[in-house]
Amino acid sequence: MGYLFFQILIWILLAFGLGGIIGWLLRGFTHALQDDEKGDGETIGRGDDHIIVSLLRSELSSHKKRLRELESAAGTSKPDTEKPKQREITDDWRPAALAEPKGEMDDLKKVRGIGPKIEQTLHNLGIFHYYQIAGLSRENILWLNHHLHFPGRIEREQWVEQTRELVKQRIDQPETA
Repeated sequence: MGYLFFQILIWILLAFGLGGIIGWLLRGFTHALQDDEKGDGETIGRGDDHIIVSLLRSELSSHKKRLRELESAAGTSKPDTEKPKQREITDDWRPAALAEPKGEMDDLKKVRGIGPKIEQTLHNLGIFHYYQIAGLSRENILWLNHHLHFPGRIEREQWVEQTRELVKQRIDQPETA
C-alpha cells in the first residue's frame, strides 16, 4: 500500500514539473511572437522600461526649462489655474428677518425640501412666512445656503418658485370669514 502511494506521488510531481517547463517555454515563445508583431525592428524587454521612463523625464524637464525661459523672455507668466475664489458671505446678505410672525405662521413644511428641522432653523432666523422666502434675492439665497449647511439646496429644490406659487394660491383664494 505504501509503495502505491509513493508511486502516485512521484507521477504527480513529474506531471507538475513537466507542466511548469512546458508553460515556461510557451510563455517565452508567445512573448517572442508579440515582440515580432510590433514591427519597429526594436524589441524592448521588460527590464528596459525604467530606461525609457528616465529618458522621457529628462526630455520633459528640458522642455519645462525651455518653456520657463520663453515665458520670462516674453514677460508673461503661467496662466492662473486656480479656481476663482468664491465671494465672501457677509451678514449684509441676510434676508429681512421678523422678530415674530405677522399673524399666523405659514406652514413652511408644505414647501418640498423643508422638513421640521429646517423649518425650526428658518424660524430661528426670523423667517415665518411664504412671502419672505418668495422674495429672496440671490445674495439672500447664498447666505441661507451657508447657514443651513446645504449648498445649492434652495435652488435645487426651487423653494422660491414653490413659495411664490403658494402666495399666489393664497391671494387667489377668497377668504372665508
